[in-house]
Amino acid sequence: MTERESADPSANTSRRFVSVLRLAAIALVIVGFTGWVIEDDALALESPYTIAFAAGVVCALVSIYLGIFLANRGENR
Repeated sequence: MTERESADPSANTSRRFVSVLRLAAIALVIVGFTGWVIEDDALALESPYTIAFAAGVVCALVSIYLGIFLANRGENR
């Protein structure tokens, strides 16, 4: 960690938030996909596994976007 990163607590909080989103995305996608495989009526949109899978995909996309945004913000300083 550089001296500038340790002096900016918002950067550490932002990176931690992106890491939490990535972890949540992995967990939700695995749970959702496993539920689809195990459950017989898995393609129903109201299924909790479908919702978990969709939430995992959304978390993954948001974490990618925030990761790119934070990386570009760091270059401009």
